[in-house]
Amino acid sequence: MLALGGSSVFAHAIWIESSPTGVKGKQQSVRVYYGEYEHAQIEKTTDWYSDLIRLEVYLVQPDQSRVKLSLTDKGKWLEAYFIPTTEGTYTIYTSHAAKDMWEEKRFQFISSVMVQVGKSQNPSESIPAYCLLTSARKYIRGDKVNIALSKKGNPLTDKEVAIMAPQGWVKKVKTDAQGNLNFDAELTGIYIIEYGQNEDGPGNWNGNSYKETWQTVTTTIVVK
Repeated sequence: MLALGGSSVFAHAIWIESSPTGVKGKQQSVRVYYGEYEHAQIEKTTDWYSDLIRLEVYLVQPDQSRVKLSLTDKGKWLEAYFIPTTEGTYTIYTSHAAKDMWEEKRFQFISSVMVQVGKSQNPSESIPAYCLLTSARKYIRGDKVNIALSKKGNPLTDKEVAIMAPQGWVKKVKTDAQGNLNFDAELTGIYIIEYGQNEDGPGNWNGNSYKETWQTVTTTIVVK
């Protein structure tokens, strides 16, 4: 179970996994995990922090309509399905502020991935405030991967982003003046890209006062 210590809380994140490409009319699976990917630690859903088990996942379709996905508890992840009805770019995302705080700090967990169906591309305009954006495609080992980090559509510059591969490979890269970064996909498997941001600002959350909010943002890519 997650210990309420600073480093322990900050190291854990939510991430979404789904194939980056889909087929019109064919069922597409979506999984939501919680843990510390760098150390291959995936928490059982019974051990998820606070009320994370009640997070909501949304699908933004090519016409920009939004659908709430139905989640099933699979013990180590939450699972959902959708069937693409048209070609285009689909965005899957969650943004959940945990009910419980730690030392007057609130925690918000954000994750998103894109799925490309067919050739028509029209990325979602309805994305969380913080977003890590990359192409909806399957990468090949050795490919250069480009990532864009933004807040409310504005690029975030000189920010450190963690790149994590399944074999424990971790690399930290800073965004440039346009909020972009890139890295070479040296290993095969699922990569988690993660950014953490602490925002000062008081408020009231579920009847309790907080002084700041820690936001963790993730996306995933697949390398073959």
